[in-house]
Amino acid sequence: MRVYRYIFVLCLLSFVFSLAKAQDDARLCEQTLTGTARYMGFGGAMTAIGGDPSAVRVNPAGLGLYRRMEVLVTMGGSKGMFILPEVSFVLAAERNNFMFSYHSLHNYNRDLLGEAKNDASLGALMAGKNIDIGMLYCDEPYSKTNSLRVRESGFNNEFNFDWAMRISHQWYVGAGFHIQSYRFSSSATFNEHFDIVNDNFEHLYNRNESYLRYTGSSCTFSFGAIYRPTGWLRLGLSLQTPSLGILHLRTDGTFTSLTDSVRASSVEHNGRVNDFHQPLRLSLSTAFQIGAYALIALQYDYAHQKYMDDIHTLRAGFEVIPVMGLYINGGYACESAFRKTDRLVPIDPTFERQDTYFFNQRWKQYASVAVGYRGTYVIAQVAYQYSWQRFNLYAHESTAAPFNFANDTHRVVVTIGWHQNY
Repeated sequence: MRVYRYIFVLCLLSFVFSLAKAQDDARLCEQTLTGTARYMGFGGAMTAIGGDPSAVRVNPAGLGLYRRMEVLVTMGGSKGMFILPEVSFVLAAERNNFMFSYHSLHNYNRDLLGEAKNDASLGALMAGKNIDIGMLYCDEPYSKTNSLRVRESGFNNEFNFDWAMRISHQWYVGAGFHIQSYRFSSSATFNEHFDIVNDNFEHLYNRNESYLRYTGSSCTFSFGAIYRPTGWLRLGLSLQTPSLGILHLRTDGTFTSLTDSVRASSVEHNGRVNDFHQPLRLSLSTAFQIGAYALIALQYDYAHQKYMDDIHTLRAGFEVIPVMGLYINGGYACESAFRKTDRLVPIDPTFERQDTYFFNQRWKQYASVAVGYRGTYVIAQVAYQYSWQRFNLYAHESTAAPFNFANDTHRVVVTIGWHQNY
């Protein structure tokens, strides 16, 4: 019986750590649909189209369609903040093309505040699990009120080195090497207040303050192909491998409980996050060209990560050329939930980490329009994007109901550049 007990405990710990691991991966694997104005205006449905540095980052074969040297800079704003989504430099030769670029995959800046009444107590949860960190806490099952404030900041940036070759006027192939840089920090304060009246005290509260920081880097490889069987049809396929890299984690926290005295306990943990990977990404796309005046694209993206649910994204975009040199784009993208149903993330039994809160992502959608001009030497584009996302935020695993949030964002970017023939 003792052997079976040990096996059960090991399986339980493995389950706890895998769910916590999924939460960490969800934080760092999230990406935003950003890039050049044309790419954003297309809704990102450019795997089969190419000829754009943001599209090349997804499918390096798209670099093979370049016939000119090109330099592009994209800048813009979101929520009152200046952003630099992309900078790229393309060298186009007779058959082999090369691109060096910087791309901002995601920024984590946000401030969330949730409040609730009559919720399950974190102190009671810890007492029920016999988690003792040397402090006094309330063992009442419910709190009168509670609040959770989470502040996050940081970035996920990528540096790309891509190559493509034109095999014929129908076939293009390419490969890319990508280096990601991560910096993420989070501070959270959870307060729960109780209304207990006896001879000793009238009010009691628990407060959990936690701090979390990730730093690290990783690298991935991408491969792709574009096939143009006819003048009006393009087919695109790309694959991005899971990442290899190093990620460091630092956590710190203080749990304070007030009864007739104040007792605090602080736990600090520094270490390396093992088995962290960006997900495997696959993209399939088809585009239909209507003469020299219009282009329509449809795309399906798939992402697979060991500790996450598979993510499915559908994209659609179009481009209209009313006069030579002028481009008008429109696009839409819908990304499935990281988690389709609510999952609890149990508290670490060793209590090395005090960040008890966790997210359940729902879905994310994008709608965008863009207009651009491509002259003999000058490129100028502008795009507007509206994105909306829904997610639930839980203070801890025994929370009766989550805090529901909507993350709606307006984003405007401008792309300017220069290109010329050799």
